Amino acid sequence: MKKLTFAFILCVALVTLSPANPPVPWEENETLTYQKLIDAYRQLSLSYPEASLLEAGETDIGKPLHLFILSRNKIFDPVEIGQSGRPVIFINNGIHPGEPAGIEASLQLANDILTDKDHMGKYLDKVILCIIPVYNVGGMLNRSHYHRANQDTPPVSGFRGNGKHLDLNRDFIKADSKNTRSLEKIFRETNPLVFLDTHTTDGSDHQYTITLIPTLYQNMEPDMGKYFHNTMVPALFEAMKKTPYEMIPYVNSIHGTPDRGISAFNDLPRYSTGYASLFNTFAFMTENHVYKLFRDQVRSVYFFMKGLIGFTRDHASEMMTLKRNADLSVSRQKKFVLSWKPDTTVKQMIPFKGYFLSERTGKVTGLPYRWYDHARPFVKKIPFYECFNPVKTVEKPDYYILPQAWQEAVERLRINGIRMVRLERDTLIQVPSMYITSIKYAQRPYNGHFQHRDIQYREEKQTVKFYRGDYVIPTDQPGNRYIIQVLEPDAPDSYFSWNFFDPVLDRREYFSPSTFEKKALEVLEKNPGLKKSFEEKKKSDPAFAGSRYQQLGFIYNHSPWLEKSYMRVPVFKVFKN
Repeated sequence: MKKLTFAFILCVALVTLSPANPPVPWEENETLTYQKLIDAYRQLSLSYPEASLLEAGETDIGKPLHLFILSRNKIFDPVEIGQSGRPVIFINNGIHPGEPAGIEASLQLANDILTDKDHMGKYLDKVILCIIPVYNVGGMLNRSHYHRANQDTPPVSGFRGNGKHLDLNRDFIKADSKNTRSLEKIFRETNPLVFLDTHTTDGSDHQYTITLIPTLYQNMEPDMGKYFHNTMVPALFEAMKKTPYEMIPYVNSIHGTPDRGISAFNDLPRYSTGYASLFNTFAFMTENHVYKLFRDQVRSVYFFMKGLIGFTRDHASEMMTLKRNADLSVSRQKKFVLSWKPDTTVKQMIPFKGYFLSERTGKVTGLPYRWYDHARPFVKKIPFYECFNPVKTVEKPDYYILPQAWQEAVERLRINGIRMVRLERDTLIQVPSMYITSIKYAQRPYNGHFQHRDIQYREEKQTVKFYRGDYVIPTDQPGNRYIIQVLEPDAPDSYFSWNFFDPVLDRREYFSPSTFEKKALEVLEKNPGLKKSFEEKKKSDPAFAGSRYQQLGFIYNHSPWLEKSYMRVPVFKVFKN
């Protein structure tokens, strides 16, 4: 009886949800619910042998993270996909479910490839396509009319935060959410050649339905970055000119309004594309325009996906060679850039279709404000700044050592496929220890953390005791750029900046002014240089001269009594020489 019931249900599903005709509420400027989206992908998986829908990890809301795979040779295991040697395109949707154009476009794309619409089935001849139907499951389940105040269509959409109230597009290094840890595991297993993350923006108003953020090409392996900037990105812009949706670089205004100039976006590793590019992946983020009709948003990103897959298919051999060479090059690379800044002395002029600003009086406030006047469009050339210069550069050590006590950091390194070995016995090693000398503490939380800024440190050679089980991380691996970005404390998205090592910023041992006098005198007698500095400070600093606690504290802080672990970053470098 149960089998008959299941067969009946399946039969009804096949009739209700024909894979050749997926639900397209976006045609009416509406969007699918979570359950209808997953049901549609499940039906495609049941109907076509080249497709499979996997439950590939956990999310904070308790629902699984799904991965939809299209593979002509029916390789559906993520690890096997990554080891297959075939080019993989990884599309992530719904990181902000209030920006759902990519969610709808990916479903339509998958359906059209599987049904061979317009001969799109040929894409699978060379490419494996991996699609995250919706990444922020909790946010998509949290539907409302009132999440996107600037958005007219679709009228009902998901929420920006996930089940843990996190912005997942700021979580790719700290990985606070289960969503992120699941996605990173899938990403590293499938080892994609190309990555796309789909978004919608409510920034400045202009005539374009779709804009594009390519990852910062200067931050890529040089040969890969050159190809990306000079060949791949221009080809995608040209392809979009042949569709109804011409594309422009993301309108990242740097002087107030776009007509005064826009800049390339510095996608730090906290963002999806910045994270993906750390592993030598060609990474893109589409930003649809919130003020355009939803059906046009969906169609425009659909056309971009077709262009991206088509380009990858046509240039697969060359692109895979570049990625393999980049993996090898990064494994051998000696110096790495930690951070970048735009060079506003270098620009190019690009055509831009915008709107002039007009002024009107607000009916609510009675005060004047400026607005983009759609009755006054313009086309003119504007400055585009895409040259970035290094701010900080570091020479990699041969190894990092991370004590096993810091398991949150260890776990994230492991999820990201970083090769580590464990010490087999307790041992003493002379290393340059990094001591924090200056740090700017945040005054308010940012995505769940009081992130540190402007971190500076000094190095001190020490003989440090490490223990059996501590982690040694070789820097001869393709994941070097991830290693450097998370373990160097002054990198903008380092583990240190994201508070993973905050306990070292507190003291665990103290002195008592009533009893430290004798020991302080002994310290000064044994250290003439310290005594000289102490006397000079008393002469130059009246407040210091009048405070017994400050004077004893000065001596304590320069004495063997000060704990060695205070302000010391618990990451250690080892140089063979």
